[in-house]
Amino acid sequence: MAQTVKETRDGRAPALTQLLALAALILPGVAAGLLAEPRVARWVQAFLVLVLALALLASWPLVGRGIRPGPDRAMFGLLTLVCLVPALVVQGSDAFRVWLSTAAFLLALLAVFMFVRQMLRRDRRMVIRGISATAMGGVTAVAASGWVFLPELVRGFGPDLMPILVVLVALLLLIGLIIAGYRWAEEAADQSGAIGLALMSVLLSGAIVVLAALVLQTTI
Repeated sequence: MAQTVKETRDGRAPALTQLLALAALILPGVAAGLLAEPRVARWVQAFLVLVLALALLASWPLVGRGIRPGPDRAMFGLLTLVCLVPALVVQGSDAFRVWLSTAAFLLALLAVFMFVRQMLRRDRRMVIRGISATAMGGVTAVAASGWVFLPELVRGFGPDLMPILVVLVALLLLIGLIIAGYRWAEEAADQSGAIGLALMSVLLSGAIVVLAALVLQTTI
């Protein structure tokens, strides 16, 4: 990660970006989970995910020698939209199964795409860096849609031991990923790259949300 971006000395902007992005996803998600219908709640979350995805595209951090950011950004936007579709179209318990199947298929397709793309290059220097940037962008796009299931996680929470343990583990994983994202941002050289890496860590944590919601649904 450190090799794909530049270095910066200001850590305040990434930290503030992470806090604002988390607040923008969590607060409406909790409110929608408690007050809104499931379909409405998912559309609200999907809109917020798209806003943050656009912000990430505007401050795309995965740049450098051997990396062509244009195709990676286009792929990120397309995967984000495609992965949101099953979460919005399919309702009920089947939504998790369809989302997981879609995510697995897209990740497999991503693996094929990034290797074929690199092999078609005439200049094959820095291939590993190019593959890493493409993989990071694709995984972030798939994981981001997991935030759509935050209202389900809120509705499944209760005073029993299992929901409490699931939420605590999810919070610990979220904190760990946010700390990692802050460290990535510290290694970026310009403000745009630092903000992009901060947003990337928040969107990646959508995988934690959907897995926690899935565990609650299957164990309660």
